[in-house]
Amino acid sequence: MKLLASFLFPILIFGQFNDHYHGIGLDIGSNGSGVFINRSTLHSSEMISINGEFRFYDIKAKDETVVYDYYSGQYQDVGGISLVMLPIFIGSNFYPFAGKIENNFSPFLTARGGAILTVDGAENGTFFNRWKSATTQISPGGFLGVGIDFKMVGQTLVSAMFGYEMINLNTIADQNTDYSGFLIHIAFNRRSK
Repeated sequence: MKLLASFLFPILIFGQFNDHYHGIGLDIGSNGSGVFINRSTLHSSEMISINGEFRFYDIKAKDETVVYDYYSGQYQDVGGISLVMLPIFIGSNFYPFAGKIENNFSPFLTARGGAILTVDGAENGTFFNRWKSATTQISPGGFLGVGIDFKMVGQTLVSAMFGYEMINLNTIADQNTDYSGFLIHIAFNRRSK
Protein backbone atom coordinates (compact mmCIF):
# COMPACT_ATOMS: atom_id res chain seq x y z
CA MET A 1 0.00 0.00 0.00
CA LYS A 2 2.92 2.36 0.76
CA LEU A 3 4.36 1.65 -2.69
CA LEU A 4 1.03 2.49 -4.33
CA ALA A 5 0.70 5.70 -2.29
CA SER A 6 4.25 6.82 -3.14
CA PHE A 7 3.52 6.21 -6.84
CA LEU A 8 0.18 8.02 -6.85
CA PHE A 9 1.11 11.02 -4.71
CA PRO A 10 3.21 12.87 -7.37
CA ILE A 11 0.59 12.16 -10.02
CA LEU A 12 -2.18 13.59 -7.84
CA ILE A 13 -0.22 16.79 -7.16
CA PHE A 14 1.27 17.44 -10.59
CA GLY A 15 -1.19 15.62 -12.85
CA GLN A 16 -4.21 16.76 -14.78
CA PHE A 17 -7.24 14.51 -14.55
CA ASN A 18 -9.61 15.47 -17.34
CA ASP A 19 -11.95 12.56 -18.06
CA HIS A 20 -14.26 11.37 -15.29
CA TYR A 21 -16.38 8.23 -15.57
CA HIS A 22 -19.08 6.74 -13.34
CA GLY A 23 -20.87 3.46 -13.77
CA ILE A 24 -22.28 0.20 -12.55
CA GLY A 25 -21.24 -3.38 -13.05
CA LEU A 26 -21.33 -7.08 -12.26
CA ASP A 27 -18.90 -9.34 -10.39
CA ILE A 28 -18.66 -13.10 -10.81
CA GLY A 29 -16.20 -14.73 -8.44
CA SER A 30 -14.99 -18.02 -7.04
CA ASN A 31 -17.02 -17.47 -3.87
CA GLY A 32 -20.10 -15.61 -5.10
CA SER A 33 -21.38 -12.78 -7.23
CA GLY A 34 -22.42 -9.18 -6.84
CA VAL A 35 -23.02 -5.71 -8.20
CA PHE A 36 -21.09 -2.47 -7.78
CA ILE A 37 -20.96 1.24 -8.50
CA ASN A 38 -17.72 2.93 -9.44
CA ARG A 39 -16.10 6.26 -10.26
CA SER A 40 -12.83 6.77 -12.13
CA THR A 41 -10.75 9.62 -13.45
CA LEU A 42 -8.20 9.39 -16.26
CA HIS A 43 -4.90 11.28 -16.20
CA SER A 44 -4.19 13.54 -19.20
CA SER A 45 -1.26 11.29 -20.20
CA GLU A 46 -3.79 8.42 -20.54
CA MET A 47 -1.23 6.19 -18.74
CA ILE A 48 -3.05 5.94 -15.41
CA SER A 49 -6.50 6.28 -13.91
CA ILE A 50 -7.62 6.42 -10.31
CA ASN A 51 -10.67 4.39 -9.32
CA GLY A 52 -13.07 4.01 -6.43
CA GLU A 53 -15.80 1.43 -6.08
CA PHE A 54 -18.44 0.18 -3.66
CA ARG A 55 -19.68 -3.41 -4.02
CA PHE A 56 -22.42 -5.68 -2.77
CA TYR A 57 -21.00 -9.21 -2.86
CA ASP A 58 -23.20 -12.23 -2.02
CA ILE A 59 -21.06 -15.14 -0.83
CA LYS A 60 -22.10 -18.69 -1.71
CA ALA A 61 -21.24 -21.87 0.23
CA LYS A 62 -18.93 -24.37 -1.44
CA ASP A 63 -21.64 -27.07 -1.34
CA GLU A 64 -24.61 -24.81 -2.12
CA THR A 65 -26.83 -25.97 -4.94
CA VAL A 66 -30.30 -25.32 -6.38
CA VAL A 67 -32.81 -28.17 -6.37
CA TYR A 68 -36.36 -28.50 -7.69
CA ASP A 69 -39.01 -29.30 -5.08
CA TYR A 70 -41.65 -31.44 -6.85
CA TYR A 71 -44.13 -30.95 -3.99
CA SER A 72 -44.22 -27.13 -4.21
CA GLY A 73 -43.11 -26.77 -7.83
CA GLN A 74 -40.42 -24.26 -6.80
CA TYR A 75 -36.64 -24.13 -6.99
CA GLN A 76 -34.86 -23.89 -3.62
CA ASP A 77 -31.30 -23.31 -2.41
CA VAL A 78 -29.86 -26.16 -0.39
CA GLY A 79 -26.79 -25.75 1.83
CA GLY A 80 -26.69 -21.96 1.46
CA ILE A 81 -25.23 -19.42 3.84
CA SER A 82 -26.30 -15.90 4.75
CA LEU A 83 -23.09 -13.95 4.20
CA VAL A 84 -22.72 -10.58 2.46
CA MET A 85 -19.58 -8.51 1.92
CA LEU A 86 -19.48 -4.79 1.14
CA PRO A 87 -16.00 -3.88 -0.14
CA ILE A 88 -14.97 -0.24 -0.57
CA PHE A 89 -11.84 -0.16 -2.74
CA ILE A 90 -9.62 2.61 -4.07
CA GLY A 91 -6.97 1.90 -6.65
CA SER A 92 -5.42 2.56 -9.99
CA ASN A 93 -5.29 1.26 -13.55
CA PHE A 94 -1.98 1.43 -15.41
CA TYR A 95 -2.17 1.50 -19.24
CA PRO A 96 1.25 0.33 -20.56
CA PHE A 97 0.24 0.69 -24.23
CA ALA A 98 -1.32 4.16 -24.06
CA GLY A 99 -0.92 5.89 -27.44
CA LYS A 100 0.54 2.73 -29.05
CA ILE A 101 -2.69 0.99 -30.01
CA GLU A 102 -4.82 2.70 -32.65
CA ASN A 103 -8.09 0.88 -31.94
CA ASN A 104 -10.79 1.63 -29.41
CA PHE A 105 -9.48 -0.70 -26.68
CA SER A 106 -6.88 -0.16 -23.97
CA PRO A 107 -5.34 -3.05 -21.99
CA PHE A 108 -4.37 -2.27 -18.38
CA LEU A 109 -3.00 -3.62 -15.12
CA THR A 110 -4.95 -2.83 -11.96
CA ALA A 111 -4.44 -2.81 -8.21
CA ARG A 112 -7.08 -1.88 -5.63
CA GLY A 113 -7.29 -2.01 -1.89
CA GLY A 114 -9.50 -0.94 0.96
CA ALA A 115 -11.87 -2.17 3.63
CA ILE A 116 -14.52 -4.88 3.56
CA LEU A 117 -17.60 -4.84 5.79
CA THR A 118 -18.74 -8.43 6.32
CA VAL A 119 -22.32 -9.10 7.46
CA ASP A 120 -22.97 -12.66 8.65
CA GLY A 121 -26.62 -13.59 9.18
CA ALA A 122 -28.27 -16.69 10.62
CA GLU A 123 -28.70 -19.63 8.28
CA ASN A 124 -32.36 -20.42 9.04
CA GLY A 125 -35.64 -18.56 9.41
CA THR A 126 -37.39 -15.80 7.55
CA PHE A 127 -35.43 -13.08 5.81
CA PHE A 128 -35.98 -10.63 8.68
CA ASN A 129 -35.04 -13.19 11.36
CA ARG A 130 -31.84 -14.18 9.55
CA TRP A 131 -30.55 -10.59 9.34
CA LYS A 132 -31.91 -8.88 12.48
CA SER A 133 -29.04 -10.06 14.72
CA ALA A 134 -26.30 -10.40 12.12
CA THR A 135 -22.67 -10.12 13.21
CA THR A 136 -20.38 -7.68 11.42
CA GLN A 137 -16.65 -7.15 11.04
CA ILE A 138 -14.36 -4.90 9.04
CA SER A 139 -11.20 -6.32 7.48
CA PRO A 140 -8.71 -5.22 4.81
CA GLY A 141 -8.90 -6.53 1.26
CA GLY A 142 -7.59 -5.99 -2.23
CA PHE A 143 -7.67 -6.93 -5.90
CA LEU A 144 -4.89 -7.46 -8.47
CA GLY A 145 -5.69 -8.08 -12.11
CA VAL A 146 -5.58 -7.29 -15.80
CA GLY A 147 -8.27 -5.87 -18.02
CA ILE A 148 -9.34 -4.06 -21.16
CA ASP A 149 -11.29 -0.84 -21.58
CA PHE A 150 -13.51 -0.77 -24.68
CA LYS A 151 -14.38 2.78 -25.75
CA MET A 152 -17.81 2.93 -27.35
CA VAL A 153 -19.78 5.57 -29.22
CA GLY A 154 -21.48 8.21 -27.10
CA GLN A 155 -18.97 8.63 -24.26
CA THR A 156 -19.54 5.05 -23.02
CA LEU A 157 -16.78 2.79 -21.75
CA VAL A 158 -17.06 -0.95 -21.06
CA SER A 159 -14.34 -2.31 -18.81
CA ALA A 160 -13.66 -6.03 -18.31
CA MET A 161 -11.17 -7.26 -15.70
CA PHE A 162 -9.95 -10.62 -14.48
CA GLY A 163 -7.84 -11.11 -11.40
CA TYR A 164 -7.38 -12.35 -7.87
CA GLU A 165 -9.28 -10.84 -4.97
CA MET A 166 -7.80 -11.04 -1.48
CA ILE A 167 -10.42 -11.34 1.27
CA ASN A 168 -8.96 -12.52 4.59
CA LEU A 169 -11.32 -11.90 7.50
CA ASN A 170 -10.23 -11.06 11.03
CA THR A 171 -12.58 -13.64 12.59
CA ILE A 172 -14.45 -16.68 11.31
CA ALA A 173 -17.64 -16.08 9.30
CA ASP A 174 -19.55 -19.24 8.32
CA GLN A 175 -16.67 -21.59 9.22
CA ASN A 176 -14.09 -19.74 7.12
CA THR A 177 -11.73 -16.77 7.34
CA ASP A 178 -10.40 -16.79 3.77
CA TYR A 179 -12.80 -15.93 0.95
CA SER A 180 -10.07 -15.03 -1.55
CA GLY A 181 -10.41 -16.19 -5.14
CA PHE A 182 -10.59 -15.30 -8.79
CA LEU A 183 -12.98 -12.61 -9.93
CA ILE A 184 -14.43 -11.40 -13.24
CA HIS A 185 -15.36 -7.73 -13.02
CA ILE A 186 -17.44 -6.10 -15.80
CA ALA A 187 -18.23 -2.36 -15.62
CA PHE A 188 -20.47 -0.18 -17.81
CA ASN A 189 -19.27 3.42 -17.48
CA ARG A 190 -20.43 6.76 -18.81
CA ARG A 191 -18.26 9.84 -19.12
CA SER A 192 -19.32 12.75 -16.92
CA LYS A 193 -19.99 16.00 -18.77
